[in-house]
Amino acid sequence: MSSADGAQGLCPRDPRPSPGRRPARTAPKGLAPLESHSRLRAGRGIFHASWVLEKEYIRMYWICFGDSAMGMLVFARSALAPEMDRSRIISLIDDLSIGDISDLQDREARSFGICPWQNDPEFADSAGEYVTSYYRKALPAFEAVDEAIIWYGDNPAEQCGMLRAAHDLYARGVPFSMVHVDRLDGAQLPPPERSAASAIGIVTENQRLNFILRHTPQFLLRQILPSIVQKCSRKRRAQLVVYRGVGELMPGEAAIFYSRQRRVPECEAKLLYSRWEQLVRENAPLRVLQNGKPVSAPVGYYDEAILANTPEEETRAAVVVGRTLGNFAVNDCFIFERIRALALAGRLEIVKNGGNYRETTVWRKIRVDG
Repeated sequence: MSSADGAQGLCPRDPRPSPGRRPARTAPKGLAPLESHSRLRAGRGIFHASWVLEKEYIRMYWICFGDSAMGMLVFARSALAPEMDRSRIISLIDDLSIGDISDLQDREARSFGICPWQNDPEFADSAGEYVTSYYRKALPAFEAVDEAIIWYGDNPAEQCGMLRAAHDLYARGVPFSMVHVDRLDGAQLPPPERSAASAIGIVTENQRLNFILRHTPQFLLRQILPSIVQKCSRKRRAQLVVYRGVGELMPGEAAIFYSRQRRVPECEAKLLYSRWEQLVRENAPLRVLQNGKPVSAPVGYYDEAILANTPEEETRAAVVVGRTLGNFAVNDCFIFERIRALALAGRLEIVKNGGNYRETTVWRKIRVDG
C-alpha cells in the first residue's frame, strides 16, 4: 500500500494556517471558468480559439523527484500530454529522506540532499552551482504551480518528496492529482520498440555468451537481436514487474500509470499535509520506508546491511554499494558516506581511498573473541 493510499480515512480538522489559504480562482476577464485541465483537452474543438489566453490561466504541471524521473517524463511528454510545455515539468531534486528537514531553505543543511556527489573530487567544483540552480529555478517554478500532477514511486526519496509537495500544494489551496508508480502485470506491458541505433550491444545473464556477443559483427547482431528481444519480452510478460521509482519506467509503461492518475480529495490532502508536518517535527537523520510509508530512522539504519555486504577480502566499494542498493532504494552516495563512517568507527577498513566509491577499496575484518 502506498503512502498516499494509506492516507484515506477520517478527515482531521483543517491544519492549514488561515493566511496560507488561497482565494478562489477566477477566470481572466472575458473567459468562463473551466472545470479542469482535462475538460479543456476534451473540449479542444470548443475552446481552441481561446487556448492562447486560457493556457496562462489553467496551467498543469508535472512534479517529479530526481534527474532520472525528469529525463523520463521529458521524453514521454510528447506522447502523454503534447499540449503541455516542457518547462512545466518540475523536478524537486532534494532528497528529503536524508538529513535535516527543519528548514528546506537552508542551503547548507540541504546541500547533500540536493547534490549528494558534492564530496566526489571529480564533480565537487560544480556542486555549488548545482545547488544554486535548484533554489533559483526549480523552487520558484514549484511555487508558481497552479494545478499539478505528482509522479512518485516506492522509494524513500520520492515518497518524502510526494509528502512535501502535497503539503505545500494543499497549504496554498492548489488542486493536485497523483500518479503512483508501483507495479504492473507483465501482460500489460507494451511491446518492445525496435531499436534505431546505429550500433547496438546485447547483454545477457550468461557471461560466456556476453563475451561472444561483444566480438560479433554488427550485421549479425542485428539479425539475432529480434529473437533475443522477443524471448526476453515473453519472459517478462509472465512476471509481475515492480518499479521502485519513476525513472525506471519506459515511456510506454509511463502511459499505463498516467492513465491511472487520480485527483486527491481535500480530505486526503489534509492527512498528507499532517504526515509531513509530523516528519518535520521529528526531524530524524533519515526517513525510511516501513509498510510503504516514510518513517523517521537513525543515521545508522543501513549500517548492518552495508557490513553484511562487505566481504572479508579487498573489494571495490562500488560492489558494496551495489549490493546494498539491491535491498534498499536509497542514494548511492549516502551509502558510501556510511562506509566512510563505519571505517572511522573501526567496523571495516578502507584499503585504498580513491575519493569516490568507484576508486575506493574496502574489506571487513572478522573479529574473533578470546
